[in-house]
Amino acid sequence: MFNKVCVLMVLQLWFMMGSVFAEGITIVVSPTATVTGTSITLGQLAQISGDDTAWVESLGRLKLGNAPSPGSRVVLTKELLRIRLAATGSNFSGIVWNIPDVITVTGSSQWISGQTLLDTAITAIKGQVGSNVSSDDIVITPIGMTKDLTVPMGTIEVTADVPYGIHYSMSTPVTVAVSVNGQVFAKIPLTFDIKLYQQVAVAADQINPNDLLSTANLRYERMDSGRLEAGYVTDINKVLGWQCRRSLKPGMVITDSMTVKSILIKRGANVNIVARLNGVEVTAVGQALQDGMEGQLIRVQNLNSTRIISATVLDGTTVQVLTYKSNG
Repeated sequence: MFNKVCVLMVLQLWFMMGSVFAEGITIVVSPTATVTGTSITLGQLAQISGDDTAWVESLGRLKLGNAPSPGSRVVLTKELLRIRLAATGSNFSGIVWNIPDVITVTGSSQWISGQTLLDTAITAIKGQVGSNVSSDDIVITPIGMTKDLTVPMGTIEVTADVPYGIHYSMSTPVTVAVSVNGQVFAKIPLTFDIKLYQQVAVAADQINPNDLLSTANLRYERMDSGRLEAGYVTDINKVLGWQCRRSLKPGMVITDSMTVKSILIKRGANVNIVARLNGVEVTAVGQALQDGMEGQLIRVQNLNSTRIISATVLDGTTVQVLTYKSNG
């Protein structure tokens, strides 16, 4: 308490001396001021005038505490301002002062709209989805409200990152970073619900087990892919002619697990064995020793030599022998 009283007495003496022995320096403190940077300086609070330019500039650079955050305010009383001036250790003799009872100090600021933050995040999401997805097929919905952001004065840069990738079956987090003059000021976490609609193969009619899939019993339907089980089919052509493993009702989604390639060659059927080597093709008659689907490797017996070989099913009557080009 004693120290505070002493400081105030010294300050009072300075200001009294200033009014009597003015040496050409006048400081008029404004009742309201907007400050930039991280510190409150006397030059931002007051109009300093006088013939001694160097002294005027030196007084203007005096730091009187931390600046309020952008857009927020602090209130300084006349007494508090005098204490902060005394704490600088500067010589204020010969200065004429004009200080209001209360000074309201506001941190300079600018703002970024919440919509700008959302748009930046959505652009990042679309960049990860890729150009092969039509804008009509993806629906991006923000979860929750995104408020405007107050930032310091300076050059603003807004970027966004999708750190864990896109999720269609759950929410997708996005981090929006706001930089001012090259320094990161804030990172805002946003969350989105993302739906990807695709043309999916479904049963057009009742399909029974072992039925072959065709254009007659399949059709496309636009669906939210995030709600579908894995293995859904988006190209009917890939399963045409395949067998259905189970019974399907109209409208049920076709998945890989429901289908299997149809058997082209039955066990015991006669087949043409084809062997190709160095541009020469040799054929023989054989018998399939097991069922075979297109592209499947099965055991076949050459009826001429009775030799059992492995061959790949090409179609319903032909298999191809695995051959190797000789190095000799």
